Amino acid sequence: MKKRLAVAGLAVAAFVFAACREAAAPASSGSLTPSFDVGGGQSGMSLHPSGFGEHSLAAWKAKEGLPDNHGKADHALYFQKFTETPTFAAGVAIVDGLEGLPATALTILSWEHRNDGWCGAGAPRWNIGLTDASGGFGIAFLGCNAAAHIAGSAPDWTKDSWNVQAEIAAAIVLYGLDAGTTTIRGLAIVFDEGTDVPANPGFVYLDNIIVNSTRWTSPADNSK
Repeated sequence: MKKRLAVAGLAVAAFVFAACREAAAPASSGSLTPSFDVGGGQSGMSLHPSGFGEHSLAAWKAKEGLPDNHGKADHALYFQKFTETPTFAAGVAIVDGLEGLPATALTILSWEHRNDGWCGAGAPRWNIGLTDASGGFGIAFLGCNAAAHIAGSAPDWTKDSWNVQAEIAAAIVLYGLDAGTTTIRGLAIVFDEGTDVPANPGFVYLDNIIVNSTRWTSPADNSK
C-alpha cells in the first residue's frame, strides 16, 4: 500500500509542477481539467482550486467553514477524490506568487482541517516545487498526518502546521540541489489519496490556509 501511495503521489506531483501555476476556472464551473502555464512570480499571492481526473476536484464551498475575512458565507476549501488512489486524479489548489523566490522565502505553511475529513500521510499535503541554477528539480512533501496538530479555532477543527524550512532543507539534500541557488518553482495543496485507503472518506474541508503572511478564508482573499 505504501509503495502504491508513493508512486501515485510522485505522478501527480510531476503533473502539477510540469508548469508553475494553474489557470483555474471558477469553482462554480464544474471543470475538472486544469490548464497550466509558466508563472513568473507576482507581487501578491493567489490561490486557485480545481482538479483533474475522475470524481476529483477542489472548490470553495459556502456554509461549510469558519468565519470569512470578508462577508458571512463561511467558506471552506473542499477537496475530494472519490476513486482509488492509483487512479491518476486529484483535487488541487495552486498558490501563485512565490515562483522564482529563494527557497528561504517560504517560512510558514498551515491550515485548519475539519475533523470529519481525511488527514493522511500523503493527503491533503503541501507540494513545494524546488529548482536550482543547474536546472535540478525536487519536491518537498508536507503531509497532513506529519504536521504538528493543535486544537482549531472552533470545535471539530484541527490546526496543522510544519517546520517548513527543515522540510525544504531535507528535500534539497534528497534531490542533490544546490542550497545556495535553490528557488521555489511552485506551491500546491494536493489531495490524491483515494477511498481504497482504510478510513478515508475521500474528502476534506480546509480553512484558514496560511502561506507566510497571507491567510485564505474564502476566494475573496486572493491578493489583487
